[in-house]
Amino acid sequence: MTADVVEGVVATRFAKVVNIGLVAIVGVWHLGLDTLRVLRGWPEYEPQAAAAGAWLALTVIQTAGSVLLLRSALSGRTARMLAGAALVAGIVAAAAYPPGGAISDVSWAWNTVGWFGMLLLMQRPLWELITLLGANTAVTVGFLAADGALDRVTVSRLLAAVYVTAGIQLTFAYLARQLNDGAREATEIAAGQAERLARATADEAVHAERRRRYEYLRIRVEPLLRGLAERRLDPGDTVVRQRAAVEAARLRRLFVETDDTPHPLLHELRACADVAERRGVRVAVLSYGDLPDLPASVRRELAEGALLVLATAATRARVTVVTSPEEVVVSVVADAPPETLVESPGPLTVSSTYDQEEDQLWWETRWPVRPAP
Repeated sequence: MTADVVEGVVATRFAKVVNIGLVAIVGVWHLGLDTLRVLRGWPEYEPQAAAAGAWLALTVIQTAGSVLLLRSALSGRTARMLAGAALVAGIVAAAAYPPGGAISDVSWAWNTVGWFGMLLLMQRPLWELITLLGANTAVTVGFLAADGALDRVTVSRLLAAVYVTAGIQLTFAYLARQLNDGAREATEIAAGQAERLARATADEAVHAERRRRYEYLRIRVEPLLRGLAERRLDPGDTVVRQRAAVEAARLRRLFVETDDTPHPLLHELRACADVAERRGVRVAVLSYGDLPDLPASVRRELAEGALLVLATAATRARVTVVTSPEEVVVSVVADAPPETLVESPGPLTVSSTYDQEEDQLWWETRWPVRPAP
């Protein structure tokens, strides 16, 4: 999982928690507190149908916005439309208040519209929420001015209400964004640390693999090359030539071991066959069944026997890879001398037969895919 994906997952989960909290707050505020205020001030509203219609409209807006928000289906256009509808419902509710009631105990829509803005515009740019809160406050000031109730006491009460209510709402929005940014930053730091750790682990693995290859070259190839350079080994000697062919095939298989191919084992066997073909040997590589993912050490052991036979084949060879649900079998038949196989390819199941009349050597290596029941 990439850092961007992890960051997106954390941000999504955090936003979901915040959204659930907002839905709960707005639900309790409107269905609980607003309902009590409407019932308590019911005789003072005129017309009462306007108060009831505004409350019902805000209930519908709350339900639609909450469902869309929790389903992550609240688009920017829909959010703005619902917020505008909530503002209009607030105006209708304020129109039903008694004179000067926009800042009294019977006033319920002003705070509610602000919380609806939080519900609908929390995921939007902050200026949209500030615009809605400003318009909502302007509506209240307009009704107070129309009623001639903008005296010092009313203005003081209005400023206090704006400071407390809008301040809480804006603070909530600010803190939610800060926490979200903090969660993203923490995720980025953790992802960066994980990436550095993974890179260090990969570097160590590459370094260990290079050391293994270097040790192989130093132990197996260096004595051969040194012997040829110092003329202690005769290039015309059949044994020396076979030894050189074997090491050349091993080096070729070693070079292609880390290639990114769909079937690495077949790729390595074909590399060994290519070395034999350059000596004029006709090689056929056949495969039956779907090869599973094999560790490099297993592929190395499976290919070792075929490598030795191919390196000493005279004119022809056939390599066959058979995959079954129980095991992977690599076999090779070639006109190679019987003394070719002087090394064991490891702990795998191995069997060999030499047909003296046909001058053919058959070698087979088996690796169990899963233990037999």
